[in-house]
Amino acid sequence: MANETNNDELEGNNLARYVDLLGLIIAIIGVVLNFCSFHTAGYLKQRNSSITLIKCLAVWDSIAIFHDGVVNLGGSYFNFIPVNFNRFNCKIFFWHSWGSTVAAIYHMNALAIDRCLAIGAPIWFKQYSKPKLAYKVSFGIAFTAYSVVAINLYLFDIVDGVCQFAANPTLVYWYLRIMLFGTSSSVPFIGICVCNIFFVYQLRNRKSDNDAERRLTIMLVISSMAFMGLLAACMLCLFVLFTITPTNVKEIAYVLVVEKFAEVFAITNSSLNFVFYFVSGPMFRNAFIRMVKDIFCSKQ
Repeated sequence: MANETNNDELEGNNLARYVDLLGLIIAIIGVVLNFCSFHTAGYLKQRNSSITLIKCLAVWDSIAIFHDGVVNLGGSYFNFIPVNFNRFNCKIFFWHSWGSTVAAIYHMNALAIDRCLAIGAPIWFKQYSKPKLAYKVSFGIAFTAYSVVAINLYLFDIVDGVCQFAANPTLVYWYLRIMLFGTSSSVPFIGICVCNIFFVYQLRNRKSDNDAERRLTIMLVISSMAFMGLLAACMLCLFVLFTITPTNVKEIAYVLVVEKFAEVFAITNSSLNFVFYFVSGPMFRNAFIRMVKDIFCSKQ
């Protein structure tokens, strides 16, 4: 019986390591793709707040996936976990982890709202859509995200050599459900869904809109649809985590795997925007080709 328990634990730990490696690989690829998104956006012909928000989204996606994928999952895979070194690392790590993730999620929402204004109120958008305003919005999102999750500085601490929730269990219970199911998933999911419905309605009924703006909107609709799908997968993993109470070593091991899969889905969600931009139409592809030509021509 003891051997069977040990085998179950070993199997679960091995599977968790494979998921760690998968998350690390996706995160590294995601940082490179977000770098490409950031610089390609500068080659798009439009000069409005949407382009600036695409750049800001790429930056915050990179910060989130580098922290959660490279440092967290990569550190777990190589058995180097700086979060467990001391109380300061523990508190700052999870404050920054949650803050950067929430900031990245709501940058996508800000981009969707910005596109709603672009196609729903084009005259107002043309007058007020400035890059400086987008930078202010980005700063406001990041400041709010880190402020909201500042409670992590209180909730996390080192317990038995491991960084984990160390506050009142009831407080932790409700905090996790409000943050993970509400603030970080359901609210942005509903927001993106409403914006996409509006996009489809407007695009079908306003055929004479500026072609460049229309292409940009379609590009972001495709990206946001993929965002919703991956966010739904992450929410499903969280639902499993909150509804299953493990009763043995095997179940505990597989709950850990589900938790890591939730992280991988979140990392993937912040890694593939470049791919969705690229396949959505010629506008972004042409901008990327111009960027590559400029890079290689400047070296000759």
